[in-house]
Amino acid sequence: MNEPENKKEYELAYLLTPDVSEDKIEAEVSELKDLIAKNGGDVIQANLPEKRHLAYPVKKQNFAYFGVVYFNSDTGNLDKIKKALVFYKKILRHLLLNTIIKPKLVGLNLESQTAKTAPSSQSFEQRLESLLNS
Repeated sequence: MNEPENKKEYELAYLLTPDVSEDKIEAEVSELKDLIAKNGGDVIQANLPEKRHLAYPVKKQNFAYFGVVYFNSDTGNLDKIKKALVFYKKILRHLLLNTIIKPKLVGLNLESQTAKTAPSSQSFEQRLESLLNS
């Protein structure tokens, strides 16, 4: 079940309570990464949250730390992660998204691609003249 074919990449955006001091932000992020790892996820990248003013109050808070974590997980473990996030009291709100992995284009010559797809300026001028003469 933990084969790479069964795993999907996810993005977790979260609002961390502003009660956390600036010194302990990194500790909270590592605790969140541990929570994901304990429930079967593999953390790829975690950005350090930044304090932001919210557009509207969330749980009576006008400020919060906004952060993003990228991780891999299979669907069975994803349910465990979702339940653990609900009970994590320092997160005001979270959003969990499937990320779309764009394939990397390796070995393509961009100059030859643009030459094939871009029409020449002469053909454009000829088309314009034919449209204007009609």
